Amino acid sequence: MSLTPRLDLRQSQTVTMTPRLQQAIRLLQMSALELETAVAEELEKNPFLEREGAQNDSEPIDAETFSEMEGREQLSSLFDSTGQEEAPPDTNDLPTEDSFYEQAADSAEEWDYSSDFSMDSWTGSGARGETENSVSAVDLCASRPQTLYESLTSQINMTFHEPRERALAVSLLEKLDGNGYLPAEACSPEVEKILPKLQGLSPTGIFAGTLSECLALQLKERDRYDPAMAVLLENLDLIAQREYKKLAKLCGVDEEDIADMIAEIKRLNPRPASDLTAEAPNLLIPDVLLHQDKFGRFIVELNQAVLPRVLINHSYVTEVSAAAHGNKAAGKFVSEHLSAANWLIKALNQRAQTILKVAGEIVERQQEFFVHGEKALKPMVLKDIAEAVGMHESSVSRVTAGKYIACRRGIFELKYFFSQGLDTRGGEDAVSAQAVKRRIRELTETEKTDNILSDEALVRLLKRENIDIARRTVAKYREALGIPTSAQRKRDKRLKG
Repeated sequence: MSLTPRLDLRQSQTVTMTPRLQQAIRLLQMSALELETAVAEELEKNPFLEREGAQNDSEPIDAETFSEMEGREQLSSLFDSTGQEEAPPDTNDLPTEDSFYEQAADSAEEWDYSSDFSMDSWTGSGARGETENSVSAVDLCASRPQTLYESLTSQINMTFHEPRERALAVSLLEKLDGNGYLPAEACSPEVEKILPKLQGLSPTGIFAGTLSECLALQLKERDRYDPAMAVLLENLDLIAQREYKKLAKLCGVDEEDIADMIAEIKRLNPRPASDLTAEAPNLLIPDVLLHQDKFGRFIVELNQAVLPRVLINHSYVTEVSAAAHGNKAAGKFVSEHLSAANWLIKALNQRAQTILKVAGEIVERQQEFFVHGEKALKPMVLKDIAEAVGMHESSVSRVTAGKYIACRRGIFELKYFFSQGLDTRGGEDAVSAQAVKRRIRELTETEKTDNILSDEALVRLLKRENIDIARRTVAKYREALGIPTSAQRKRDKRLKG
């Protein structure tokens, strides 16, 4: 058989990730803070986009209002506490995720530039929506905390007057680890001379070589360092092993004194550098708000404060289009940026609608949780929600990742409500893993000193409550909760008692 070149015509179908489809997916999985940053970047790049004036920011957008803004069917998520749904919305006419992505894949789609895709009409308040009572941005800025390096450098400059010692101290400062300890390889006879002064700096325990030395420095400052405490610090591993009797014998004290000494150590800071190196806590900004009306029905609303409100400045578009008349390059610029602006606004609205739809379905299925707490959490997986809202599991996963719902029980990530179920006896509904973990914690916290529950005992108690669970599963949940073994808990309770 000879190999000769030839031409063949073949027909095939492929899935292409267009730039707009990629943008839609990225917007869907962004958190509120990430979305705000992304929108701000688009506002900088696209001259036709404006930030809508924030009006009535104190009022959240509920499902009905949101649907009126979009001219679509009502997306209300009102449920009573008994689990009955009032006037279930007809979602057959809602644009599906597939139809949205089909539009995203069609990069040559013609847009209706006269349509206003914004949530509300533009009132002309300006891109920033400032009012007479607007607060200066400077007033909203928190002062930057002093870093560890800045704090210790300032103290070194005041403590050491000799230039050589000061330079050596600064060089040692750069060798500290994240906890504020000085590595052993950094020590030398010259360093030993200035080390006492360095260890006298604030915070106490800085420049220590080991954990024991760090704790000893803090105890000396409190005048609680004695021979018994010195022996205890040399045997910190026995505290971790809860060998309290052995410790009492080594220190020459009874177990009651050991309990007091351990309590004193727990009040110390084993990481002296953490106070100055700790990062600012991350803020949890809820994307969805949940509350009950006077009839006990749950109402799911979008948090308007985190919804980017952007629109197209059509007057500026008209002005630029008129100026660009006859110029192909300028006309192409106007067309591309206007299309991108329309798509961004539509993608933002689709994202908000999808979050509201998924959150409403989660609330409908987990109503008992919002009434009775974690013990009433039902098993639920991504597939359950995906089938209910007509989306793919991967899309539900993107929607629930990094999105939070605020209710009277606190702020929870939407992913928190997903957990596998454990079988129950007697044909009852399965119970979620989260509810079982909570029950294990309750049982271990209420156990008596003379009756510490082993993993096998926990299995028997859970089976009495019709929860069919294996001992290895109990051990896995107990370890995940950070609960010590029964032997360790027995030593701890005896020491505290």
